[in-house]
Amino acid sequence: MSKNKTKKGGKIIAILSIITCFGLCVALADLFSTFITVGTFSNNTITKNSGFSVYAVSLYETTVKSTANEQSTKLQKSNGAGYIWQENETYYVLASAYIEENDAQKVLENLKNSGYNPSIIKIEIPQLKINSGYNNDEITVLTSATSLFKTTYDALYDISVSLDTEVTTETQCRLNIANLQSEVSKVKADFETLFNSKLTTSLLKLKLSINSVSTLIQQLIDFNENNNQTLSSKIKYNYIEVLYLQKTLGNSIQKI
Repeated sequence: MSKNKTKKGGKIIAILSIITCFGLCVALADLFSTFITVGTFSNNTITKNSGFSVYAVSLYETTVKSTANEQSTKLQKSNGAGYIWQENETYYVLASAYIEENDAQKVLENLKNSGYNPSIIKIEIPQLKINSGYNNDEITVLTSATSLFKTTYDALYDISVSLDTEVTTETQCRLNIANLQSEVSKVKADFETLFNSKLTTSLLKLKLSINSVSTLIQQLIDFNENNNQTLSSKIKYNYIEVLYLQKTLGNSIQKI
């Protein structure tokens, strides 16, 4: 009887030991994961701001820049971006750009009888890498800074859709753009506070790109609709330009 109790007691102790070890392993794994995330575990760790793709609807393509300009002006009068995107020797006149390919496909279907020859252009936006040699505060600010392009595109895209579908008024859209500028200004100010005194070549390029985003939003705030371009067109044009800024920045630097 005594032996059976001893065996049972031994089994219980063994089970409790296994549970304790498992809990300790989970806790250590979670702690290790946290170190990797904030970039303090190793100087070789790099925080990545993921790249992404957009699907732009092109209404016209040509190898002649002047012809692209003519089509751009025409499109901007009817709420299209009219943005001229160049790939190699070809100029594409873009109407808009979408994160979801399915959304671009729907627009393509609606444009089949428009008199244009629409197509979808996939545009790859490269990731921006942040070297983990920075401290935690600096990484937080840099993460916001490198995310600025995508978040600005998303915000302006939503504003454009709400304006086109008359979900909100032009006045409300302009207010939303002003609020977006306030958010961008905070990112810009935080960046300058931490990095203005120690700008590397890569940090300088990032700073100039942030300034360009702020300028594009200010253009929308100051924009007066005219016979050559609508507000809806200008919003679309500028959010494609924001995407171009990240693409150019990502292609020009290895990491920040």
